[in-house]
Amino acid sequence: MIDVLIIERLKQRDETALEDIKKRYGDTCYKTAFTILKSREDAEEVCADTLLAVWNNIPPDCPENLGGYVYKICRFKANEKYRKNTRQMRNSAMTVSVEELGACIAGADTETEFSEKELSRMIERFLSFESEQNRNIFICRYFYNMKYGEIAKRYGLGLSKVKMSVKRTKAKLKEFLAQEGY
Repeated sequence: MIDVLIIERLKQRDETALEDIKKRYGDTCYKTAFTILKSREDAEEVCADTLLAVWNNIPPDCPENLGGYVYKICRFKANEKYRKNTRQMRNSAMTVSVEELGACIAGADTETEFSEKELSRMIERFLSFESEQNRNIFICRYFYNMKYGEIAKRYGLGLSKVKMSVKRTKAKLKEFLAQEGY
């Protein structure tokens, strides 16, 4: 019943309806965004963007379940922010990752022989042969630049298991690149 009144107030462009939405759904939106983004500032920004999207979309939208509608927008905005953040990180993380993987990438003038795109394709091909768990751990470590502890927590694994997986996958990658002439 309260949601219906809030929606009616939004249709009448009553800004106090946004305060009611924030009181009613704000904590859960923040928790949802924070779970995805792991950043207080980003989660707060997503919550503000969510309220703005609700304001801009009602009307013409008239959701039957206001809470579900708000949470859906929040999840979408958080995932969109996450993709934007990781897309920005990807290039710099890849540079750091390639340096960290230096033991696997032999030769001083590999840049002249292989381009980054070729190296990327080779690593992708290598990872396609790995188990899903090893692939996920490796990608988290070297492409998302996550710490071992974060990876262990994310996948519910022990820290030593994560470290050993990375070490073994790295050794296999080194062997694979050697076989490919790299």
